[in-house]
Amino acid sequence: MFVKDFMTADPITVSPQASVPETLEIMRQNGLKRLPVIEKDRLVGLITEADLMKALPSPATSLSKHEIHYLTAKVLVKDTMSRDIITAKPDDTVEAAVMVMREHDIGCLPVMEGDHLVGIITESNVFAALTELLGLRRPGIRITVEVPDRIGILAEITNAIRELEIPIISLATFMQDDHGSIIIRLATDEGDRVVQSMEALGFSVSHVVALPQQ
Repeated sequence: MFVKDFMTADPITVSPQASVPETLEIMRQNGLKRLPVIEKDRLVGLITEADLMKALPSPATSLSKHEIHYLTAKVLVKDTMSRDIITAKPDDTVEAAVMVMREHDIGCLPVMEGDHLVGIITESNVFAALTELLGLRRPGIRITVEVPDRIGILAEITNAIRELEIPIISLATFMQDDHGSIIIRLATDEGDRVVQSMEALGFSVSHVVALPQQ
């Protein structure tokens, strides 16, 4: 799974010369919380709704609406945008993009092909990618198996499921110290058979739930 498969292509952008009110209106009309800032076809910054709100007068101000509008119209995107922008490339993996966003505590990455902005990947795009990766919309069962951390555990479990002739939708691991959990989504409603198979291998099943069609 690559950034290019889940990014928002050709995103809406704004000029550094745009005012705070008009930029907020663009965001609100399009349901957006951030916009890449483009000048002469080059990415020069990123403006977020939070950046714009900081540029507005305090709600406790004694200024009139006319005075507020007059003052905020003079504040431009270039005055409040972020200039140090971390970007991604279309062929980066979604996992790599997630790690960068987490490490830097940011909600999006503009996607660049050379010097050209081709998209933006946001938290919403990441959620969509995880939904597809984990098969969250497919019906079946979700089972959590508690296992020791040793080589060959996954092979034991998947071989047992193969012998039951049950398709695996997705599989994830959560390991801590010398033990962990394996979370498996299976295209079946025969949870009892799977539990019995896991217990026959000596593993404990801590959770089983049916997964309705989303």
